[in-house]
Amino acid sequence: MVSRLRMKLDLLLQGILLAILAFAISLEPWRTVVIVALIILACIQITSAAQLWWWHRYRPAKTYLWFFLGMGVVLPIGLHFFNPLAWLCLIALAVAYFSHTIYMATVVLRRPRSFWDIT
Repeated sequence: MVSRLRMKLDLLLQGILLAILAFAISLEPWRTVVIVALIILACIQITSAAQLWWWHRYRPAKTYLWFFLGMGVVLPIGLHFFNPLAWLCLIALAVAYFSHTIYMATVVLRRPRSFWDIT
């Protein structure tokens, strides 16, 4: 069973990094900040999906892991030939996983709590 604290932290970290991306993506001098935030966001999302799949046997997380793996293989080629489109695909994947995390957090936070579930 996924804990409430885990989902809150996951949602908070992803939300902060996506807010940084949304703010800094329009500023050209902050391009390095956008790339670093996107790399950190991808690492957090991959770790989250792997933990959900391996510990909780949550099957949709496996699909996201395959997408992340595919992007990891295709991204260097895409960055060389289709630079803006490759970044757009990576951002779209990050936003899709964030929306899925929002859905999972609402399910977990609406779950009835037992007396022993203190977290």
